[in-house]
Amino acid sequence: MLSTKDRVAKKELILTIDIGSSSIRCAAHEVIGKNEVVSFVDCHSARKLRTVEPITGKIMLQTEKGTDLHEEIDGVIDDVLKKIRNSSVDVKVVGIGFATFCMNLIAVDMNGQPVGKDATLSYACSSSEVTNECEWLKSHIGIEKEDALYQRTGTPLHSSYALPQLRQFYSNPTMSSLADRIVVWQTLSSSCLSRWRGIPFSHVSFSEASWTGLLNFRTCEWDKEAVSLLPEECQQHMPPLCDFSDEVMPSGGMRCQKIGENNMEGNPYWDRWPELRGTDENGNPRCRLFLGLGDGACANIGSNCWDNQKFSVTIGTSAAARVRVPMSIGNTVDNFYVPQGLFCYRIDRSHVLVGGALTDGGSVIEWARNLLNLEDEDDFAACVAEVENLLNQEYERCLDGFLSPSAVSVAPFLSGERSIGFRDGASFCVSGLTRNSTRAHFLKACFEGVILRLQAILRLLQKGVEIGKRKPRIVVSGAALEKNALWRQMLADCSGLQVQYDTFSEEGTSRGVAMMVAVSLAMERDMSTDSRIYLINETKGESVYSSPRLPITESYWAIAIEDQDSLIDAVSQIW
Repeated sequence: MLSTKDRVAKKELILTIDIGSSSIRCAAHEVIGKNEVVSFVDCHSARKLRTVEPITGKIMLQTEKGTDLHEEIDGVIDDVLKKIRNSSVDVKVVGIGFATFCMNLIAVDMNGQPVGKDATLSYACSSSEVTNECEWLKSHIGIEKEDALYQRTGTPLHSSYALPQLRQFYSNPTMSSLADRIVVWQTLSSSCLSRWRGIPFSHVSFSEASWTGLLNFRTCEWDKEAVSLLPEECQQHMPPLCDFSDEVMPSGGMRCQKIGENNMEGNPYWDRWPELRGTDENGNPRCRLFLGLGDGACANIGSNCWDNQKFSVTIGTSAAARVRVPMSIGNTVDNFYVPQGLFCYRIDRSHVLVGGALTDGGSVIEWARNLLNLEDEDDFAACVAEVENLLNQEYERCLDGFLSPSAVSVAPFLSGERSIGFRDGASFCVSGLTRNSTRAHFLKACFEGVILRLQAILRLLQKGVEIGKRKPRIVVSGAALEKNALWRQMLADCSGLQVQYDTFSEEGTSRGVAMMVAVSLAMERDMSTDSRIYLINETKGESVYSSPRLPITESYWAIAIEDQDSLIDAVSQIW
């Protein structure tokens, strides 16, 4: 048995799981303060795999490699725990937290087993059937009720949310055999936690529920009117809710035996992951298992965007711009109004997240690379250098009041539009190509197309959220922005705001999960219920700044914004 001195000397670790649309990651973070964490000695693991299908939005429970998605998630945890065990440092895993792509839902049977890929939903859905369901809902409830629903749930009626997807699923006669087996809908994180704990079902967090578009973000209950629009059968399958830190207490952690079809069956994770047991051999609390958080919320926290003076902009596969706003449950913050075109999601009982998202961000550039035969890194880097030269040349032309007639404009909607127009039928469109256009012109337009849509979100944020007298700063995250200095500079030039890249905040989503778990553990020790006093804005580490090159860039981006808006207005008539 360890002495008190030995126990105190142990480093406390938090494991984070980040399930994205194109990869899954697990990492260990050392707790060094109430809200401070640092990566722990190379203890991380990542697997690149596609987790959602485009268009259908179905979750790939069986990966393209033929492996089980849940087992792939288990595998990255195995990798990290092995590294921790091989470390010479004396450690204790005190918590495990999740960030997941949102929204996501998985239907499970009475034993907690997924009933099948066709009974899964995600934000990536843009199918014509679900689009038609959206249009029917809009005409059925009318504009006034639609706006009221928007202000309660923080989301518009759109194919990326659960309401139209669930209606389409339950009304499809070919899905009736699957629907008959459903006991409850879960999220990926809840499904994993249930497996590990040896129980069939878990709660769903306010955060993940909010991303479905069915949660009243002000009261943190399923919105009665939204749920009433679901088939009665589906209404009976809605999961119970709680804050991400409320449900899985140590006593409700991992069990040595399963509960369900055969309650005498042992839980294989009990011996596989002894570090994650809820209590030690003496009954003392050991490891807390936390419900999932939306990846966007975690990216904000991990980027130190804890107040309304910092806007978080993320470009990974998708893209988003967001700001965190304090709002307790039941507090409407002077009747806070969600700006049309944006979303408002619950983070925890003390905060909401206001912003907008693009289904296609970095994916636009990946698609363009394949289209232009730029898969080779050297070829791509050379083309990016050409893009930078073209941009600088056009800046100079703008100083003389002249924009090149060969300027190319793009509407970057490869998978439909979310913010700010939420047009389900939107598609990619390019204007301005001529015989003289090169692949650098096209790639430049793709870079700019994403930036311009993010700027449309940022404009709404600055108008709709109280930010004080000082100009806000943009803090960037996501692999696409972290690796591309030109894209960061474009963002600064277009927005007119300083852009900050914290080099110590790479993998900001995982860091954000760890910080939220650390804060929750500190609140439990302090018997506090308000996380606002723990999330104070301190930045420690090296940062790289990109400042807007005003006034040289101002007229160029003003024209680019106008050109893209005109293009979208023109082609939206046929979407």
